[in-house]
Amino acid sequence: MPQKRATFMTYGHDERCDEVRRFIEDAGIRLDIRDLSKNPLTMEELDHMFGHNPLSYFINPASSEYTSLGLDQKVPDRREMLKLMAEHPGLLRRPIVKNARLLTIGCNKEKIAEMLQISQNGEPDEENENDSRKSGKVTRRSLPVRK
Repeated sequence: MPQKRATFMTYGHDERCDEVRRFIEDAGIRLDIRDLSKNPLTMEELDHMFGHNPLSYFINPASSEYTSLGLDQKVPDRREMLKLMAEHPGLLRRPIVKNARLLTIGCNKEKIAEMLQISQNGEPDEENENDSRKSGKVTRRSLPVRK
């Protein structure tokens, strides 16, 4: 069976994100790591990745950019918001973990484990793998990736 892969996107150094990265790697998932501070997502990548999901799922209201850009007062239309996210990667919640079918945002290990079909202790979870494929379940933090 080929090794599972996922893309792990974060912004600079963050202890919580590093802990999540280790959790995933310890489960045997091979990660392609993208540091958004060095290699930010383009507007087109953001639009493709987020699909028709509300952008509010992906915005980090605790970021300094959120208030400095006045987003706490007024959120612009989708196109302008995608442009701001591309220019200011700190606006994005992180980490973003993406496999071929799903996308998870944030440090919720339970949701990440469900998406990647690993158990909470970092071992492969065969039972969860079979159940999640059948259900096609999508949660707020585990969103489908548009092809």
